[in-house]
Amino acid sequence: MNVADALIQILSAHGVRRLFGIPGDAINDVTDAIRRQDEVTFIGVRHEEAGAFAASAMAKLTGQLAVCVGTAGPGAIHLLNGLYDAKLDHAPVLAITGQVARGFIGTQAHQEVDLKALFADVAIYNETITTPDQAPEILLRACHAAIAHRGVAHVSIPTDVAGQPVDFDACRPLGPALPGRIAPHPGDCVEAARMISAASKVAILAGIGCAGARDALIAFAEAAKAPIVRSLRAKEVIDDDHPLCIGGLGLLGGYPGVKAMDRCNLLVMVGTDFPYLDFYPKAAKVIQIDIEPTHIGRRAPVDLGLVGDAGSILTALTEALETPRDDEFLRDMQMEMTRWRTSRDQAEADTTTPIRPPHLMRAISEAAPDNAIFLADTGTATAWTARHLHVRPGQRYSLSGGLATMAFAFAGAIGAQLAFPDRRVVAICGDGAFAMLMGDFVTAVKYSLPIVTVVLNNAKLGFIQLELEAKGLPDWGTDLTNPDFTAVAEACGGWGRKVSAADEIGPALEDAFAQDRPALLDVMVDPDALIMPPKVSVSQAVNFGMAKLREIFGS
Repeated sequence: MNVADALIQILSAHGVRRLFGIPGDAINDVTDAIRRQDEVTFIGVRHEEAGAFAASAMAKLTGQLAVCVGTAGPGAIHLLNGLYDAKLDHAPVLAITGQVARGFIGTQAHQEVDLKALFADVAIYNETITTPDQAPEILLRACHAAIAHRGVAHVSIPTDVAGQPVDFDACRPLGPALPGRIAPHPGDCVEAARMISAASKVAILAGIGCAGARDALIAFAEAAKAPIVRSLRAKEVIDDDHPLCIGGLGLLGGYPGVKAMDRCNLLVMVGTDFPYLDFYPKAAKVIQIDIEPTHIGRRAPVDLGLVGDAGSILTALTEALETPRDDEFLRDMQMEMTRWRTSRDQAEADTTTPIRPPHLMRAISEAAPDNAIFLADTGTATAWTARHLHVRPGQRYSLSGGLATMAFAFAGAIGAQLAFPDRRVVAICGDGAFAMLMGDFVTAVKYSLPIVTVVLNNAKLGFIQLELEAKGLPDWGTDLTNPDFTAVAEACGGWGRKVSAADEIGPALEDAFAQDRPALLDVMVDPDALIMPPKVSVSQAVNFGMAKLREIFGS
């Protein structure tokens, strides 16, 4: 057995079944080790960034270790954007990189990059294997660190080490840490229950940390008579159509969530690290529940922090609450949400041409199967899915949350579809984001992945335009010259169709979901469609007007 063989056995022992990457000279021993066994499969992508996104999406959706690989120098560099996505969304990903031979490290050799320095910020574990004997221990520790800390680990293997023999017992993988075993002090839970019982207007801000705790979250909200405001990533936990949910918070959220923050006198944050400080309540007391101790109090002042698993803590609080409670605040917020839903439904019913994005999102929601997995890209695609994509119980939704990087959705869909072959994966992309890594459409074809990709084609970087105009700056540099995306899909061996009118959307989606190969819809959406924040300041309104004048008359 050589070092590369030991790597594959260790990954297999940790449940890894696929490696994403591109072959290269510095990782030839690694790919050869994969060739000689049948437990771990190599998924060859066309860009290492796509491989890292695929691994990140797979880790986010499964909670299990995912792996990407890159050769020395440029191959390793290309992994970084996808790895930062995993880091900021707390996904366990291991990056394996090749390196020049040990004797050339530090000599500015061909393709030599200081990989330990390069990965220092993104990785919670970051080591180079310099002797075969240390390889098993480093690789085991890397897997353990990525799983235990829900983050990125990186191991670099010089090309003259990977093929060296090593003595290794494959039955000795380190077990993953189980953060759910962490529990707060019982006295703190008693105090939290007392604070909740004493408060007349309790609001809940729920994040992706509530994944797996939906029932406990709903039971707590019912007992506390508290409306649930969700973060964007928590759409897959509880979406806007649930009677206790009053929508999202932040620029892509809705007015009911803003009003709940303004009016509550106690906020219970559960499994969220919501970063937008302007949306937090100004006077309410705050209880924060999080598995990560460093998250307690880092966004808003907290009166009581409970460190531990969201589900078990919510269940304990529910059992400790004094009931019945007054539900006036909850009913008021539900009435606000009813009005919001009415406005939302009206926007989604608009069948005018050019196609209105809210109507497209409603159509996707209705056409997608009950077990669909949605991946949204960064930009206006995120905004329209945030407001108008209906995620039913049993469906999944993910995106690049913390990093908010473009090009995540389709590349991530490759990882999602491989992880869940019996479910349909839908990538909702802007035209700018899809074009960044559209070469990997052929990867989906190669591996027969029936991903349905919907491209919102408005021939511009629409969200950047909105940001420019909100600052009073004229729209400049956001226009795009796009290829024929359907022709690209078909040239890769997939299925494609252009959609230009609202009455074409339903039949096109039906045909796309009927395909057993990658399918793409190139949808011509209204380039002037605006997604407005839940509250607009006077300065924003003035800036927007000034920007439009500058666009017409010049600055």
